[in-house]
Amino acid sequence: MSDELAITLGNCTTKGYVIAPAGYGKTHLIAMAVKTSMKRQLILTHTFAGVNSIKAKMAALNVPASLYQIDTIASWSLRLCLAYPKGSGWKVENPSNKQWDKLYESCSGLLTKAFIRHIIVCSYAGIYVDEYQDCSDLQHLLVCRLADILPCRVLGDPMQAIFDFEKGQKPVNWEVNIYPHFKCLGQLETPWRWDNAKAPLLGAWLKKCRERLEDGLKLDFVNDVPACVKRVYTGPDFLSKNQYTCLIKLVDIEGSVIALHGGDQALKAKTHTLARMMGGKFSSIEEVEGKALHSIIKKLATAKSTKLAFLYTLDFAKKCFTGVDKALAAGTKKGEVAKQTKKTKYPLMLKAANLYLNDPTTKNLNDFFLELKENPETSSFRRDLFYRFVNVLKMHIDGDGDTLSDSVRLYQRNMRHTGRPIRHTKLIGTTLLVKGLEYDHAVILDADSLDPKDLYVAMTRGAKTLTIILSGNPLPT
Repeated sequence: MSDELAITLGNCTTKGYVIAPAGYGKTHLIAMAVKTSMKRQLILTHTFAGVNSIKAKMAALNVPASLYQIDTIASWSLRLCLAYPKGSGWKVENPSNKQWDKLYESCSGLLTKAFIRHIIVCSYAGIYVDEYQDCSDLQHLLVCRLADILPCRVLGDPMQAIFDFEKGQKPVNWEVNIYPHFKCLGQLETPWRWDNAKAPLLGAWLKKCRERLEDGLKLDFVNDVPACVKRVYTGPDFLSKNQYTCLIKLVDIEGSVIALHGGDQALKAKTHTLARMMGGKFSSIEEVEGKALHSIIKKLATAKSTKLAFLYTLDFAKKCFTGVDKALAAGTKKGEVAKQTKKTKYPLMLKAANLYLNDPTTKNLNDFFLELKENPETSSFRRDLFYRFVNVLKMHIDGDGDTLSDSVRLYQRNMRHTGRPIRHTKLIGTTLLVKGLEYDHAVILDADSLDPKDLYVAMTRGAKTLTIILSGNPLPT
């Protein structure tokens, strides 16, 4: 890590930017820059996972806690507006997706007021904004208001600008909004992720790939491709088979594996389909919003009968496990209390179902799902979704929320701070869900479907090896 660049950031008195490619030590740079300061810095990012990552780096580098406050742009803006409701005109404590834009507008307006500017100056000596490519245009306006008050450094990577904005929102435009108005403070040059993983050839090759993608060129898969980069050529008729074959070979490999589709909605569905095909040997990742989780909770809350609630439960179970029908008695599958006979294959499974059908409490529902988890016929392929669900059930059992709907809202709020509940090491996801994360091995499941930025994000997730499944046509297509 360049000590000079950290000092440059620490000494910045206006507003500047740093280009930070994937895996080049951006979090380390922020921590080292803050360590050079004498007064407290405000560090803003987009997710609580990002907040936790920066906090961990600060602790690892022994940066005094008195020198920084770390928060998400959303949380910091909401807290400031709620603290001064007359000045901001804001009173909504839990904004919905559609309200966040209005919040950022309110916060930007609040930051123009003299008394707020005085409070900011008294609270902080400077500002850092991480992952700037993920900012919307309204978040950028808010940051510019802060930059009018204090020195502001933004760090990000335009090549990783793949964030899926809501309809009506626009991503920050670096060519228009950043380069003409912010001073270039530097660019990170060393691929530390791969150097630290003892895969320097992979890091060097990915650096060349980035340069080609930035220049609008096709990738070179012929010259100087390191041995740790495996290419699997396939036609569309054999794509699914090759995806399965590649992942099966990696089931027992040491370390973590991420298999990646692109980020659009159709490809998100494919992650679950492939995980099911793998029989749970790989687990698919859910989106943060937890749409499937909210859907089942809403169905359970509105079900007009215990039988209907149980049938909803079985539909949901099949979204999480393979082999559900094999584990259940015929009557159970119809939502009926069934009798145990000599042919009953799993008496404990039958008992758990009957307990819920006779007494539909959250505890009995939780016990039913735990029996499913332990059943030898079933295998979880959406562990992320399953563990979110049982955590919501547990919260309701423990009294955290008067209803399941209350509990799921509390759970979603807490999860944004604590992160995902499952740490399985063999995963299938999308570029959008794993951007910023690191794994030992990465597999690009259908490279032909990815645009240059999604392709770059996918290629840079694996620290030790990279497998690319492609048609043989030049990439990006």
